[in-house]
Amino acid sequence: MLVRWKTICCQFLVVTKLTGLSIDVVRVWERRYGAVRPVRSAGGTRLYSDADVLRLNRLHRAVERGYGIGQAARLSESELDELIAGAQPSPDRTDPYQCARQRFIAAIQTMDVVAADQELARAATLFAPGELVKKIVSPIFDEVRERKTLKEFGVAHERVATGLLRRMLGSLIRVYAPSGNLDTLVLATPAGDPHEFDLLLAALLAAVHGWRVVYLGADVAAAEIALAVRLTNARVLTLNVATEHYRINEELESISRIVSGSTQVWIIGAAASRQRAHIGRATWSLVRDLEELDDKLKR
Repeated sequence: MLVRWKTICCQFLVVTKLTGLSIDVVRVWERRYGAVRPVRSAGGTRLYSDADVLRLNRLHRAVERGYGIGQAARLSESELDELIAGAQPSPDRTDPYQCARQRFIAAIQTMDVVAADQELARAATLFAPGELVKKIVSPIFDEVRERKTLKEFGVAHERVATGLLRRMLGSLIRVYAPSGNLDTLVLATPAGDPHEFDLLLAALLAAVHGWRVVYLGADVAAAEIALAVRLTNARVLTLNVATEHYRINEELESISRIVSGSTQVWIIGAAASRQRAHIGRATWSLVRDLEELDDKLKR
């Protein structure tokens, strides 16, 4: 039997340049799917062989052609080559984000939950987490909202999309589970408001930044929000204010009275900028968009 010697040659950052994969994608493929098994140096640094780099490149090409990483990672090198050779590249590779979004929306339109879920799973393995949230999930939310306004989508479409993306949040929280005593971020939409699109986006982004995410969801009473903040000793409470319903001021006032003054409160959502009376409080602040939230989460 011919044995190919493995040359240990690459550290993490070099591998990303040679494969075109982000650090986060390599990490997920390695940990969750066992795609490659790097060795460690005496100092604990991951070291990848030339064979590892070749395999990651093959896996990248397979995923680009529509195969799931879970399926591809189980194949040998020769099987991967056969898979890639027999697959047709995507006809439009100029904007892979748009292609992924279009496939997801098309699946939601026909209520093909399995296809929509598979598309999200594929995107999660192909794109870096930050790209996934900003270039896939956020535009999907925008399009679902627009189609609902135009009566092309109904409440059922919205709820199917939300449910799938909520499940993705659970997966990201598991994959990027923080180690040690890192900061906790509680997220909720106050009572009386069923909207959670922006809240889910914020939670996804916080998860990939390594925060300990406690996601309460929509229509949560002030007392329950305060309880979660207290039990988790949360550094930040993120409130989604999507509409100006009649109870919102009352709910925000209740939250301001019973949540500890040591907790920062970030207000997000379509109607957040109109809550000036609350934004002026010492520990309360308005977060205008996803980029501003991304910046705050890095601190």
